[in-house]
Amino acid sequence: MSQDNLIDENAARAELKAALIILDKWQCNTAQIEKLLDLKFADSELKSAPDLTRNQQLRISYILNIHASLRSFFSNTDNIYGYMTMINHNAPFNGSTPLDIAMGHDGLKSVMEHVVSMGQW
Repeated sequence: MSQDNLIDENAARAELKAALIILDKWQCNTAQIEKLLDLKFADSELKSAPDLTRNQQLRISYILNIHASLRSFFSNTDNIYGYMTMINHNAPFNGSTPLDIAMGHDGLKSVMEHVVSMGQW
């Protein structure tokens, strides 16, 4: 095994672990976690880095980017971790929660793009 592969595996393991912690703080249930990560929960329970697909890696990066953006916008942990479950009447949520939108087709990417762009207002 090359040093590059070891670094990639360690990074993937750390990113998956961080994403699982964030999803837990967002109060996601098992079905939501599986859908958001496109990963069976049994695979993620060990917080290991199974051979993640490109899609799974992207989904993890979306979650990490959403979290990083929320941390930069808010100092209150209720807002940082509660944002995803708060009803939002602004576009693109229109009365839904960001988590509801994230659960839809390409929704996680859309939520990430919206949250990241909030700093550009």
